Amino acid sequence: MNRGELRSWIEDALARSERDARERGETVARPSVEEIVDAVWGRLPLEVRRQVTRAQVQAGLTVLTALGGAARSAREDRGGITTGM
Repeated sequence: MNRGELRSWIEDALARSERDARERGETVARPSVEEIVDAVWGRLPLEVRRQVTRAQVQAGLTVLTALGGAARSAREDRGGITTGM
């Protein structure tokens, strides 16, 4: 499985995990890395879990987090987001 395909599965699983938590009325302040990896891992299809390791999923989450931070920073640089600080 290539990185782009895995990243797509991870994004989908993460979005479903966040949606499920909202629907249950859960709010988790500062979840641990292990909690996030567990939530995503459990929502990946079995065929995906058989092709990748938990470490690869954690690495994919790290990349997504870094990309999200870079995108937010770029928007802030363009004046698209105000942080109130």
